[in-house]
Amino acid sequence: MLTEENLVLTRTEPSGNGSIQFVYRIGNLGVTAVNFPTEDITQLEWTVDVVKFQDGETLRYELYHDTDLAKTTLKFRNDKAVNEFLEKAFAHLNEIHSKQEQKG
Repeated sequence: MLTEENLVLTRTEPSGNGSIQFVYRIGNLGVTAVNFPTEDITQLEWTVDVVKFQDGETLRYELYHDTDLAKTTLKFRNDKAVNEFLEKAFAHLNEIHSKQEQKG
């Protein structure tokens, strides 16, 4: 099970392929994690992206591969690995958010 810290949405992934999506948010940046179903149930795969939200009112976002966290989409094989990444991501995104707030 993935962490619920900073979780703003859990839903069936919009592409309609039966995936589950978790959306995390800190300020105007966040992380999405999608669990894609595979033929072999023992082979779990999470696809994780850093995202930038379009505004403070909605959850519309675009991929944001311009951070030190991730320059591309990441793949993980288990919940533990995703949670470890999320922990690092939250610390990094909180730092960015704090700097943005200081600038005003």
